[in-house]
Amino acid sequence: MEPVRRWDVGTKRLVGTVVFIFLALIVYRFRAVLPPLILAFLLAFILDPVVDFLERRAHIPRTGATALVFLVLIAAAVTAPVIAVPPIVRAVNSLNLDFARIAVQLDRFFSQPVQVLQWQIDLRDVYQEFQQGIRQFLTAVATGTVNFVVGFVSTLFWVIFILLSSFYLTRDADRIVAWLDNLAPASFREDFIRLRHEITKVWNAFLRGQLILGLFIALITTVVNTAIGLPNAPALGLLAGVLEFIPNIGPTVAAIPAVLIALFQGSYWLPLSNFWFAVLVAGAYVLIQQIEANLLIPRIMGRGLNLHPLVVLVAVILGGSLAGVLGVLIAAPTVATLRVLGEYIYRRLTDQEPFPAAAERPLPRPWLGRRLWDRIRRRILARRWRIRPARPEDRADMEALCAHIWGGEDYIPQVWDEWLADPEGEFSVVELDGRVVALAKLSHIADDEWWLEGMRVHPDYRRLGVSRLLQAHQLAVAERQGVGVLRFATASYNRPIHRNASRDGFRRVAEFRRWSADALPGPQALRPLRPEDLEAAWGLLEDSSIRRVSGGLYETDWRWQQLTKERLAAHIAAGQVWGVDLDGRLGALAVVLTDPEAERLPVGYMDGTPEGLKALAWGLRLLAYQQGYPKVRIFAVADPALLEALRSAGLAPDREHSLYIFEKPMKGDKNGRDRSSG
Repeated sequence: MEPVRRWDVGTKRLVGTVVFIFLALIVYRFRAVLPPLILAFLLAFILDPVVDFLERRAHIPRTGATALVFLVLIAAAVTAPVIAVPPIVRAVNSLNLDFARIAVQLDRFFSQPVQVLQWQIDLRDVYQEFQQGIRQFLTAVATGTVNFVVGFVSTLFWVIFILLSSFYLTRDADRIVAWLDNLAPASFREDFIRLRHEITKVWNAFLRGQLILGLFIALITTVVNTAIGLPNAPALGLLAGVLEFIPNIGPTVAAIPAVLIALFQGSYWLPLSNFWFAVLVAGAYVLIQQIEANLLIPRIMGRGLNLHPLVVLVAVILGGSLAGVLGVLIAAPTVATLRVLGEYIYRRLTDQEPFPAAAERPLPRPWLGRRLWDRIRRRILARRWRIRPARPEDRADMEALCAHIWGGEDYIPQVWDEWLADPEGEFSVVELDGRVVALAKLSHIADDEWWLEGMRVHPDYRRLGVSRLLQAHQLAVAERQGVGVLRFATASYNRPIHRNASRDGFRRVAEFRRWSADALPGPQALRPLRPEDLEAAWGLLEDSSIRRVSGGLYETDWRWQQLTKERLAAHIAAGQVWGVDLDGRLGALAVVLTDPEAERLPVGYMDGTPEGLKALAWGLRLLAYQQGYPKVRIFAVADPALLEALRSAGLAPDREHSLYIFEKPMKGDKNGRDRSSG
């Protein structure tokens, strides 16, 4: 059988260009279908998690769950106008604002020069330009909105089309996603999946987050406006909730009619002039926006959009001009999606890491009342903490504490007896009124290296300084042992531990992220290194960028220590170092520590040339299969050559966060006392 004849590069470019032009013509010819299709996609995107929940938890077949959700949606769409429209109409009619009189008053105000010290500022030209700009924008929005409404919303055919399209999109969502993923070329598939995840985060943050945020803001605004006696508080609250779908500038726009109503109608019961009542209303809206920005948005939406207000403003104007209301509503997530694609293309063009680890942002601060209560409890309990060595009878308290960690999957119950029996380290607990509320383990892993691990604090006693107290105690114990270095690892999102480490003199020396992939069957491409390979192996590592970025550390059973030439020789002698040869020379190596109880082949370190690393990464997947592991995993630093090798071999990060390694040199304090005990 003759091999398939492949197209050359010129043929591929020609066919690709023709297909692109053909698709562009189809989209242009049937552009009237785009708005209802966009609405169908948005509706399916919002409803997909609900269907997933019913399918997973209620064990309803996918088609049945989708049909049930859409039946409820249609019933709600039919009954909601009957219930909601009359009160809204009455509220809007009750505004009873004389817009003509307001316009005259505004014209009179701007027609008079404004006196500032010795200067007069004529605002008439500015006001006229502002009027003309607003008029043009509203005309464009109105025109687009009219076309939008007349085109399909008012037509029963398009409503049915939207519902049917979104029904099938929701029902077959998983199959559509799998089809799209498989459609991408193998060399680009991982990048495609990552891009899809990043774009999904953007639309998740906007659609579902904005919906919840709008409900909260509508409720808060209604309550506040009612409390201060602002007329038509429910209608203004509803307006504020709807305008939340325009990030950053929507809340400001929602405040304008409220301030105008306060200025021209005053309060129902507050003894304030209209002017000062308008100032009060403006302040209330500013306060609501601050609560939204500092409390609600970080907890509900995260940082999915993270767009500058000016970018949102320009996007809303352009979206309104192009597609009316629909363009205004989806302007922000569309720009955020384009930003994700643009950053990816730029990084690929400049040979940078296409998906760099996101900078960790501080966790939302507890609200003021919680911080005050925690401070009071910290003062009250400061003299009641008792740090002591762990005892066997503490096991029940330990298990109760660990039940709150990682969904009850904490590893400490499995190593409890081993840690208690460790003659060189110290296993400490914090006791309050006879109950263990925190624990930590100090382990001696080498002559001059110590490892702090297993720091746990019961959720009821967090933010009270317990972890810092326990860490200071362990540090004092380690310093009494002599000169050396103390290290520990913690999640990148664990800000309280980071602050404690900084206060106690630790510095962050490395950042690792766990990558994994399924094992692969096939012939082994790696070979175990022999003692005579030591010089070549050490020469590969000695000045490598990977070793520099990792701080010279490698991982052994979730502990990081210095990879010295002596330790490398010991691992080679134990048959734990595998390498790959390129052009007759050692191209890359990996320290592989077998663990029969682990589900993944643990790789403690990888290093080598770029091409050698790629061959090594593939070989490790084959090695995992040969040794009976279903998967392989490695903690990797952000070295471009290493990450490119892992991606090319099909490995991917299996956790959203990374691990920070902190380190503190110990000068020895044999004659000192435990600082935490006083």
